Amino acid sequence: MKDTTHDTEPLSVKSFLEEEMAFGIRRRERIAWIVASAGVATGLLGIAAVVLILPLKQTEAYLAIVDKDTGVAERVVSVEKAGVDQAEGIKQSLLYSYVIDRETFDAHDNEARILQVYARSEGAARKSLVTLWNEGNETYPPKVYGASAKATVAITSITPITETTYQVRYTKTLARDADPERVGKFYATVTFRFAPAQQSAISLVWENPTGFIVTDYRVTAETFEAEQ
Repeated sequence: MKDTTHDTEPLSVKSFLEEEMAFGIRRRERIAWIVASAGVATGLLGIAAVVLILPLKQTEAYLAIVDKDTGVAERVVSVEKAGVDQAEGIKQSLLYSYVIDRETFDAHDNEARILQVYARSEGAARKSLVTLWNEGNETYPPKVYGASAKATVAITSITPITETTYQVRYTKTLARDADPERVGKFYATVTFRFAPAQQSAISLVWENPTGFIVTDYRVTAETFEAEQ
């Protein structure tokens, strides 16, 4: 009888090697994919962690000197907390600007100016402003003054009543074509607060860096007469 032991064994070994090569490659590919996927997942988790701990973008107001030749801005000083005297000066300056902007009438810049006043107002102060500048209102300024008229304002005094309520006295001069100027004396009782906010654009910081907001605004007339 013919011995086939030696013929069968090589075939078995050969088949085993072929299978091992084929399946071994696939197994190594799966392992490589698993390792790569784990690496990607770890990387994504790391990025997410960095994003979460980073602070939100914010704009800091500061003074700078710009070199006229190179255009490079050099930082001079950061805006810091003001002292008592400085804080009082800042309050009066903001009240001064607010009352002048709100009470002035000039057809050339009414829209832009009143929109800025609106942005610095809330609550009762904003409501009364919107009511006044409603075209259907009987005291709508363009209707009362006329398109060609101008009303200019001069502040005469700013007096604190409480820490957040001040009395601002001013005169308003109304000029119309072919009419004598009329001068009125008024005082505005203004209540305000400060609500500093972190802004994403430097232009917003420039417009209102202190977060000055008027919450209540009432005007009382003292006199109003025509100049001779």
